[in-house]
Amino acid sequence: MNNTFNFNRFGKVLAADGRKYYRNFSITVAILSSLTLVLWLLTLVFSFTMPTFVRWGMIYLAVALACIMVPAKAFGDINLQREGIRFAMMPASNLEKFLSYAFFCLLTPVVVFFLSWGLDSLLTALPLGGYSHYIKSFGIMESVQNFAMEMGEMTEADMVGDDYEAFQAFSGKFDSGYLFSHIVRIVFTVGLFMFGNLLFKTHKTAKTLACMIGISYVITMLMQSYFLSRGIYPWQHEVNTASMDMESLTNYTTHAMLLGIIFRSLLAVALYVGLFFKLKTQKY
Repeated sequence: MNNTFNFNRFGKVLAADGRKYYRNFSITVAILSSLTLVLWLLTLVFSFTMPTFVRWGMIYLAVALACIMVPAKAFGDINLQREGIRFAMMPASNLEKFLSYAFFCLLTPVVVFFLSWGLDSLLTALPLGGYSHYIKSFGIMESVQNFAMEMGEMTEADMVGDDYEAFQAFSGKFDSGYLFSHIVRIVFTVGLFMFGNLLFKTHKTAKTLACMIGISYVITMLMQSYFLSRGIYPWQHEVNTASMDMESLTNYTTHAMLLGIIFRSLLAVALYVGLFFKLKTQKY
């Protein structure tokens, strides 16, 4: 039964893990999803308008915290000597346990994202507070562009010009692959913290976070080496026009995004394969 899959048995594993998840992490999900409410209360108390870019950042912070916290906080006992025995003795295959574990850990950032976005939209609809614009896009460059437009409205500044038009063209190209890049980043991050939750018995989140910083540093160094070998730079010193600067920046960010997707996709596959075999060979 170690590597078999049965729908009825898998449903029972999901139900058991769901009860544990609810006990250990439901309040945390509610708190993370309510972080945007803190910003809204600040605008209500101090009477100012909160830009959508800041609210966008708060939602992404909540999603990032969900990715980091859920494995250790909701399933932190599955590799412990005493508490983990119950997990090991569960009448289910290793595949079913793995899928259930991954399901709740990957579902959490999605739930936090939509709850946060829904709450933000609800607060924007209220005639109180300083949420004056709806968040219509979660692409980073389009959000920066919206932020610039909102600042222009507040200061009555003229946002039209060659630089701004060049930035619009750049942001459109960059945002086209941003969503997929962010999904890959979430899958990789969740997988890393799931694996760290099984690998470490104490200080799980802190140790895994240190490993993540190290991995990110290695990825950055490899990408920079590739850029230097190909002569790809974020700016061209010999070029003076804004449009050409944006062209070189577009080239740089496109390559950086593509390489980031490739590296993180390969690492994510390795992490989830390693996670399955670690779960299968876990000793108590």
